[in-house]
Amino acid sequence: MGENSPLQETREIYGKIAELLSRGEEFAVATIVRTDGSTPRNVGTKMIILRDGSIHGTIGGGTVEKTVISEALKAIKDGKPRLLTFRLEREEDGMICGGNMDIYVEPVTLGYDILIIGGGHVGRALARLASAMGFPVTLIDPAAKMEDYPEETKIIAKDCVEGLAEAEVTPRTCIVIATGSHESDEAALRKALETNAYYIGMLGSRRKVSTIFRRLGEQGVSEEKLKRVNAPIGLDIGAETPSEIAVSILAEIISKIKGGTGKPLKASSG
Repeated sequence: MGENSPLQETREIYGKIAELLSRGEEFAVATIVRTDGSTPRNVGTKMIILRDGSIHGTIGGGTVEKTVISEALKAIKDGKPRLLTFRLEREEDGMICGGNMDIYVEPVTLGYDILIIGGGHVGRALARLASAMGFPVTLIDPAAKMEDYPEETKIIAKDCVEGLAEAEVTPRTCIVIATGSHESDEAALRKALETNAYYIGMLGSRRKVSTIFRRLGEQGVSEEKLKRVNAPIGLDIGAETPSEIAVSILAEIISKIKGGTGKPLKASSG
């Protein structure tokens, strides 16, 4: 069989899916599930769409493919599959094949997890809240005791640097640094910036954040890397207690994941 045979194409698509899953990346798969009349590709043809809009494979190109990519990016964001129908005899579809085609777009999202560095009052409150919201939670603290946290929490009872080296960090991991110490926060942040975490946030005053950023800059950490850090962490809700601060932190993480604006909700008429 030729290099571009349907069998070889299918193998390459599934091989790419396996690779993306092993790397913890999110993507969508577009599959032609029905055709009628003349169409550019056959039933079963698949195309992978990554979060950055790049693709692997093709369902025929043209305006149809551009529309599928656009809808796939929305599906990755909202986690909802969609069935798209194209009437290829219509000029606006960009193809004059004379047939019809249904394409099923399925997002593959692995879910986000939260990695908390620091088991103080805020760390404990955040672990409880995040766990209640359904997030897998890992907590790093050398003094952490299992009885202080929800039973599903993964505890790494080591210092921040050793714990981060042991923890599984993926492009779906949200790291929260809240050790309570300038020195350990700085060490944790330096190590966290070496990872491919989706989100990195650090608790502390603006003065503390500025000091740590300056010190890391003097140690050669680039400004571009420091721009990844959300600090001081949390949405401004006037939080004071550890539980309130935990709410503000988790709200910011959810806003980041869902693409929220962080602005107040408008009153509804319903």
